[in-house]
Amino acid sequence: MYALAVAAVLATGCADVDAAPGGTDLDAAPGPPPVAPAPASNPLAGSMRTDPVPLSGVVEERLAAGSYVYLALRGDDGALRWVVLMGAAPAIGASARVVGVGRRENFRSPRLGREFAELHFAVAPAAP
Repeated sequence: MYALAVAAVLATGCADVDAAPGGTDLDAAPGPPPVAPAPASNPLAGSMRTDPVPLSGVVEERLAAGSYVYLALRGDDGALRWVVLMGAAPAIGASARVVGVGRRENFRSPRLGREFAELHFAVAPAAP
C-alpha cells in the first residue's frame, strides 16, 4: 500500500507542466487548492494486525452489510466474539471456524449504525 501511495505521488509530482512559450512554470496559473483525502472506507484501515488466530463457536447473531457479514460467535469458553467476513458465512445456529487476521476496538459500522467493542477481521478457511 505504501509503495502504491509513493508511486501515485511521484506520478502526479513528475507530470509535465505546460508553460507559455518563452515563459516558465512559475508563470502558469495556480491550480486549485489542495483537498484533504477522503476518509478510508475500508474497515480494515486502522486495524491492528495479528498473527493468525483461530476462532470458533456457534453463530448466535448474523448481520449482513453489503459484501461483509458480521457474526457473533459463542466459543466453547462461553465468550461472545464478533467477527467480520467477506462473502458467504454460516447461518445462525451453525458451528463456524474462522481465522482472525486483524482486530479493532470500538469499531463503528456506519452501514449497520452499530458499534462493536472488539471486532475480529477474519477469513474462512477453504473447505477440504
